[in-house]
Amino acid sequence: MPRNTQYTDSPVNLREIIEIRDKLKNDLAVVEKFLEIAKRQGLAGEDNNLVLLKRDSNKATQTTLRPIVDESGNYGSIGKTVLEAIRLCPTEFTVTDVDEALTKHLNHPLARTQIATVLARLTKQSKVQVLKEKHGRKAAIYKRT
Repeated sequence: MPRNTQYTDSPVNLREIIEIRDKLKNDLAVVEKFLEIAKRQGLAGEDNNLVLLKRDSNKATQTTLRPIVDESGNYGSIGKTVLEAIRLCPTEFTVTDVDEALTKHLNHPLARTQIATVLARLTKQSKVQVLKEKHGRKAAIYKRT
């Protein structure tokens, strides 16, 4: 008696299963990164659930940036984080040194423009001193005070 070996769907071979598994691993890594970023940016509510904002497609939307300095003149979370990174740097440092400290030691990467803005404000507050101004591709050299 012959068996009926026709399938309505084609069979999945081992290579396809491995490809699906690898794609799912990559997708999971993306989700994990998103969750890490969301928690770092304070999008998690009190019960640690993400707070997602609904946006009306008919209305213009505006992104509110968190200030580096608040209304009272105190530094916000970015400024405090950069100050913490500066403490991990040598006495004389550059934006690159601060960037490395933020990324490697504090696990809080920031754009170099954000770091440079904070350093300019810290210079005005006399918390750091500019030893050598930036010229072309040569980075400015700062010193802790």
